[in-house]
Amino acid sequence: MKLMLAVIFVLGAGIGDARAQVEMGELQEKPVVRVGIMSFPGFSELNEAGEAVGKTVVLTRMLLEQAGYRADIRIMPAARIWRGLESGGVHLWPGILNKPALKEHTLMTDRDLGQVGIDLYYRPGESEPELPGALAGKRVILITNYTYVTSLLDTLRDPELGLEQVTSISHIGAVQMLLKGRGDYLLDYQVQVDAATRQLGIAPLPSVQMAEQPMRFILSQESGFAPELKADLDRAYDELALQGVDLEVTRQ
Repeated sequence: MKLMLAVIFVLGAGIGDARAQVEMGELQEKPVVRVGIMSFPGFSELNEAGEAVGKTVVLTRMLLEQAGYRADIRIMPAARIWRGLESGGVHLWPGILNKPALKEHTLMTDRDLGQVGIDLYYRPGESEPELPGALAGKRVILITNYTYVTSLLDTLRDPELGLEQVTSISHIGAVQMLLKGRGDYLLDYQVQVDAATRQLGIAPLPSVQMAEQPMRFILSQESGFAPELKADLDRAYDELALQGVDLEVTRQ
């Protein structure tokens, strides 16, 4: 009887330890990270099966996996990403934080994923504009729902320049508007315009660089785990960098 009780005790203890290990594993399991990425051919887009693919998607998934997280990556319009970061419906966005209203709702990783240039484009054959005077009384094309550097927006709003802002919902549309004379200049992200001209099968547009900013992961503080995610992503970045992995997503 004593032997049987001892066996039962050992088995019970073993089961208890196993249950505790399972419960501990469940407690330590990291949440699935909901990622919102804007559509950008070659970098982030949907394939024929409706799956998110592209360079930005691959790098984001790789860094999250290195950090110990599973990723739910979706291609979304800009406005939906902004709302998601504010509400916590989107946990992470690889981008540039130029939207002041988002600052109180977000954190940003310390490591750069590359530099993103914002250029002022003009039509082929025209002379390079002397800024800011060349903007006076002109029409500048902007992309709807895209963020720009605050200093650039201040220039566009300068009443002394008296310029007119016109908008396009797509980068390809904006390039076409410029070429058709529906705007005098286009202010847009360099990588986006380069992709648009490739899709249209035309030569790169002449431009003047107006600003350059680092691309990083923007994390929603409404997720409930943003500080931990930030630390884990920065650590994962350093680990992969030591392995020689190219982490410059903006590099062509």
